[in-house]
Amino acid sequence: MSLRRPEVPTSRPSAGRSIGGLWRGLVLIVVVFGTGCGASGAPTARPKGEGAGGGVASVASTPPHEHVEHPGPPRPWAEMDWDARRRYMAREVLPVMAREFELYDPPRHADFDCESCHGADAESRRYAMPNPSLRPLYPTGIPQQQAMVREHPRMVRFMFNHVVPNMQRLLGAAPYDPETGQGFSCFACHPRGSS
Repeated sequence: MSLRRPEVPTSRPSAGRSIGGLWRGLVLIVVVFGTGCGASGAPTARPKGEGAGGGVASVASTPPHEHVEHPGPPRPWAEMDWDARRRYMAREVLPVMAREFELYDPPRHADFDCESCHGADAESRRYAMPNPSLRPLYPTGIPQQQAMVREHPRMVRFMFNHVVPNMQRLLGAAPYDPETGQGFSCFACHPRGSS
């Protein structure tokens, strides 16, 4: 049984779904807590723009568009069973994140659904994250991460200002803490690239 996105009202026109492409590979979202986006064992979920951040300061300073506040799950994610998680994702997470992605790029994300983040093989993988079909990401400050920030600044700002904080709220997850190595970050959804 595949979950499809319920109708979500939007003021933006629908322009069809773009399959494949770079942006689909960058889609970040969902499930369980991961490790951070930092360098060599001390990742940071949120770029600070310090040192060799590769232009990350502009990411942190970009004002977000208006987003929907959400109180989070009715109980901790780890305590929810499979059915409760699926229901919560379909009823709460998907509509909020579909709206965010549709506001960001209406033509590409008009048909945002579970597969947008979890991949075409989501069911066979039981929606496990990180999704191996998403674009691999690299720790903050290394050349591959700096290149992504330079080449895709708008997408990076969107992920940093909208996707990560919304998913933290929606899942009731703490932001990534480099001191403890715990919390929700980019690597909750994206695989780690090898440098």
